[in-house]
Amino acid sequence: MKTITTLIAAVTIALAAGNCLAADAKHGKMLFESPALGGGTSGKTCLTCHENGRDFSPETLTRPTYTIMGNPVANLSGVINFCIEVALRGEAIPEKGEDMQDLIAYLSVLIKENSEKPQ
Repeated sequence: MKTITTLIAAVTIALAAGNCLAADAKHGKMLFESPALGGGTSGKTCLTCHENGRDFSPETLTRPTYTIMGNPVANLSGVINFCIEVALRGEAIPEKGEDMQDLIAYLSVLIKENSEKPQ
């Protein structure tokens, strides 16, 4: 019985971790390049301001706080939504939603690719 309980607990943890890792960077790239992100109306995309990952560093993913355009922002999802609302003139997307997770997954890929490029 103890073995079955341990096995069930291990499977539950693995499935929970799998859901966290299920973000789709390819979909995130599509969103990053879309002027329709959040229903944007400005015609801009994330790529407009962040071509080739401009302004992103490895710390982008792990900072405890952020400041954007002089405004304090609590987390990376908040920064992304700030840009959607201000630059793209759209509506914020859910911070825990699939689109947000996909965007962050793409940022991770973009930052990794940039850090591997010779200076």
